[in-house]
Amino acid sequence: MIITEEILLLQKRAGIITESQYKEKMAEAEAEDSSIDDAIKGGASQLADLSSLKEEEYKTTITTEGEILNESVTGLVIGGLLAAPKILEWIGKSINWIAKKLVGKDEVKIASWMEKNAHKWEKLYIKGIIAAIKFTGFASKIWKKEDGSVDEQKLLTTAQVLYVVILAVAAGAAAKSVLSPNSAVVKALEATFGSVKVSEIVGFLGKIKSQAKIA
Repeated sequence: MIITEEILLLQKRAGIITESQYKEKMAEAEAEDSSIDDAIKGGASQLADLSSLKEEEYKTTITTEGEILNESVTGLVIGGLLAAPKILEWIGKSINWIAKKLVGKDEVKIASWMEKNAHKWEKLYIKGIIAAIKFTGFASKIWKKEDGSVDEQKLLTTAQVLYVVILAVAAGAAAKSVLSPNSAVVKALEATFGSVKVSEIVGFLGKIKSQAKIA
């Protein structure tokens, strides 16, 4: 169970914890949120450099290991991601930054932050990710219409999938665990990003981590 401000308040009202214990736990939670906030903010800055992407020829196929993935934007993006080493390397810089800053924090604390604050930095990440997607043409079969125009909603969803991948892989690397469908982080991401099928991402997290050279 993720301990939230609401749960602590209920515990105080029920007499499970005292007023002073409530204040102490709230202060601890705020300090945790602040440090995770700084880590996520710093991770976004790692996405600003597009120079390493210039020379790569991007594959926009929708298959991985010869098998067509589930016909959802999430599945198609993951298929393209695993076929694009430079994109993996690029998001790996952000993942590594976040993971190193989060070392020592357990999965439940990270999940609690995500449930409350993942949307806070979403616009910053989405802006950087969309710039890279357009720059490289990554997964263009998903977000480009037949007439060459951009399907803005599918472009946004493609960027959101990569954002969720960054958060999930970084959280797993920091907690030194392989996230399962039942993990607190995955449940928090599913609650936060309803349009992204996190369950389709989970099975590929280990492979993404290894191919992106995450420490």
